[in-house]
Amino acid sequence: MIKFSYRRYNILDGQLTRSLVDKIVRRSLCNKYQNVILNIEIVDIETSQALNLEYRGKDYPTNVISLEYPEMRDKFNMLSGDLILSHDVILKEALEQNKSIEHHYLHMLVHGLLHLQGYDHIDDKEANEMEQIEIDILKTFQINNPYTNL
Repeated sequence: MIKFSYRRYNILDGQLTRSLVDKIVRRSLCNKYQNVILNIEIVDIETSQALNLEYRGKDYPTNVISLEYPEMRDKFNMLSGDLILSHDVILKEALEQNKSIEHHYLHMLVHGLLHLQGYDHIDDKEANEMEQIEIDILKTFQINNPYTNL
């Protein structure tokens, strides 16, 4: 069973449709989870900064915050968590990197979903593994490697 809520503080250009989010969630699952329960929310820059400070101790807005519940994943084979995407940061990064807003949203959603599954990019080995999974998933949606031309 896969269930997710998808909330947007404001519907703006480039944001993903619910059906596309559903496809990305399903494609990004690296393990066969018994259940998947997610909250996905697009927020403004102020909310992103406040949540980043509250949960990560970093006083600046960020593109995606993944709040995972690893005990549910490890104990019950259930993926659950919250993904908070900042429209303003994603828009700014897409423009700076000369990417489509929708493609950058898709990348950030995949990136956040992988974090919820325990992937990280703290060291080079982990980063390379996580980036390759992202590249492979995005390729199935005809999206080029997001790490080229950065």
